[in-house]
Amino acid sequence: MVEWLPKLRDNTGPVYLAIVEALASDIRTGRVVPGTQLMTQRDLANKLSLSVGTVSKAYAEAERRGLIVGEVGRGTFVRSRYDSSGDGI
Repeated sequence: MVEWLPKLRDNTGPVYLAIVEALASDIRTGRVVPGTQLMTQRDLANKLSLSVGTVSKAYAEAERRGLIVGEVGRGTFVRSRYDSSGDGI
């Protein structure tokens, strides 16, 4: 598992959206590649000193945008650009 940590810049909006935008940017630039397993929501929350709820909201939004996919019992992974679900990044 890669320990991806978002670079949260001075952002006036919600922190959960800053996490999603950082992930999207890191995917676009190749810093995070498809198939990368992200750390658990609890671990990311601890690393960033945020609530688990904030990180959960970020992961849910990232999944809604097609950036990641969660697999029960396996973890959360960065989706490939064109996977079988169609939308991709």
